[in-house]
This record gives sequence, C-alpha cells and structure tokens, in this order.
Amino acid sequence: MKTLFLRCLKGAAVALLATIINLSVTSATAAPNATGVWKWTVTGQNNQTYDATLKLKQDGDKITGAMIGRTGTETAIEAGKIQDDAISFQVTRERNGQSSTTKYMGKLSGDTIKGSTESERNGQTRTRDWEAKREAAPANATGTWKWTFTPQNGQAMDSTLQLKQQDGKLTGTLTGRRGETAIEDGKIDGAEVSFTVTRERNGEKFTAKYAGKISGDTINGKIEMGSGDQARSRDWEAKREKSADVTGTWQWTMTRPDGQTTDRKIKLKQDGEKLTGVSIWNDTETAIENGQVKEGEVSFQVTREFNGNKFTMNYKGKADGDSLKGKIDGTFGGEARSFDWDAKRVKE
Repeated sequence: MKTLFLRCLKGAAVALLATIINLSVTSATAAPNATGVWKWTVTGQNNQTYDATLKLKQDGDKITGAMIGRTGTETAIEAGKIQDDAISFQVTRERNGQSSTTKYMGKLSGDTIKGSTESERNGQTRTRDWEAKREAAPANATGTWKWTFTPQNGQAMDSTLQLKQQDGKLTGTLTGRRGETAIEDGKIDGAEVSFTVTRERNGEKFTAKYAGKISGDTINGKIEMGSGDQARSRDWEAKREKSADVTGTWQWTMTRPDGQTTDRKIKLKQDGEKLTGVSIWNDTETAIENGQVKEGEVSFQVTREFNGNKFTMNYKGKADGDSLKGKIDGTFGGEARSFDWDAKRVKE
C-alpha cells in the first residue's frame, strides 16, 4: 500500500512538473507583432508591377497604420485587428469621384504575412494572393565616428565624423586636417549610409562620396573621389566612439573666493542622453535640473535657497572615464562667479 502511494505521488509530481514546463514554454513564446514597415510587389493591369508599402503599428489586438501609394500618398487603414497570428484590415481609396475598398487578410509568421486581398470592381469581387515582407529596422548612425587614412606620402590623417539620424536622413560634419565641413545628401537605408563632402582648395572644388554599411559600431565601405581619369577609390572603415556613462557618485573640492575650500558631492544616473540625480551639500540633497549627456558633454543645474534668496549653479563638463572636468557658473549677490570643476568618480 505504501509503495502504491509513493508511485502515485511520484506520478503526480511528474505531471505537475510537465505542466510547469509547458506553461513556461508557452509564456516564453513571443506573441506575433505586426509593427513595422511591410513591402510586396503588386501586378496590375497590362501585367505592370509596382511596389506597395504598408506601415503598421500594433497595440494589443488593434492595428493602425497607412498604405503608401505609388505617388507617396498615405491612406490610413481601417478596421485593423490581429488575433493570435491572423491579421486583417481594409483600405478605402477614392478615384474619379468613386471610392473602392480593398480588404486584406493574412497570417503573420515572423517577418512574413501571407494571405489574400479582396476588392470589388464593376460589381465583381476579385481575389489576389498577398505576401508581404517586413523590412529590417534601420541601423542607428547617430554618434561620433573616427578613422585614420594613410596616403602615399606616409603621413597618417585622422578624421572625425559627427552624424545625426532622423527619418532616413543624415546630417553632420566631417573634421579633418582641412577643418570642419558639413556633409551633404546624407541618407540611411536599412544599414546602408551615404553622404558627400565638398571642399574648396586653390579656387577648385573637390567632392568625396562616402558609402558604407553599418554593423554595430563599425562602418565599412568606400570613398569615391574625383571623376573621369582622376577618379580614385579608397576603402573606408570608421569606428563609433563609445559614449561615456556618468552614472555614479562624484566628488571634488571647490575653492571659494575667500580662499576657503569645501568638499562637494553629486550622485548621477544616466539614461541615454537624460541625466538625473542629486547634489549633496551639508548632508542636504537637492535634485539636479535639465540634466543631459551628449557625446561625453555633461550639463545640469542646481537651484538652492539661502537666506530667502534662490541661486542657480550651472554645471558643464567633459567626461573621460572616472574624470569630469569643466566649469561651474552662477550668480551670487548679483555678481557672476565661475569656478573650475574637476570631479572624480568614487566608490561607495
């Protein structure tokens, strides 16, 4: 009897473990997500083909977005929904004073939607197969990129490229031995980046075309210079500088105008370009304001009250590892003051 009881107990334990494993696998399986840019090719009248583009955004079981036509015109989708992997919506367009609606239905699997479309024309319903592919999210080109080029004379030249990415466009500057020059025609398509740099020397203009592919913090590509018989091509490999993370506790000693010194401390927390934290003085914590970090440049403000008067101190500095150097500016008693700022990150 005891043996039978133990066998039953063991069987129940095994069943419970299997249930837990099944639940874990089910919860770990990511639900289908339709958010993204989808593209496919449509064959129209006279067997002419054109590319269709669809932008979708999923919020729970609701789908919103727009269909982009051949002329770039966007038409909002209607009745968009998703249930499990089944997706559906419709697009209504107007042409020559008449409106027509196309219904889209499909199954979402990874980065592919397969299904069919239905539309009415001259009182007849037409059905077509539909297979859309999701485009890969564009790479992030924003940041500071550096590389070294060694020409025929053997003298190495360092170049620094500052890039900012927004809506498929790139802006920024290229700094080299001839100074800083704004880039032109900056574009990013997926992981592909391109731009041109035009410089003037001895009354002549020289244009260099840059094209490459981003992989993590590296751009590999080519630089094309000149034209015709003077055309030259060079390999191009740029590395993105790692942005400084200033999260931590920082201490420094400040010398006042009367020669006396005071020890100061701040606690900072960085989230992307946003900076929060507190300034600690005489065991009193004051929240910092307008904190931000951009390419290692740190800035924030601290506002305190003394004898019924408020005064604000503006902090600006450059982070380099566990060192933060810059200036502290403020107005005291109507008089502008400026202090050197040399803080070190400390462990607590």
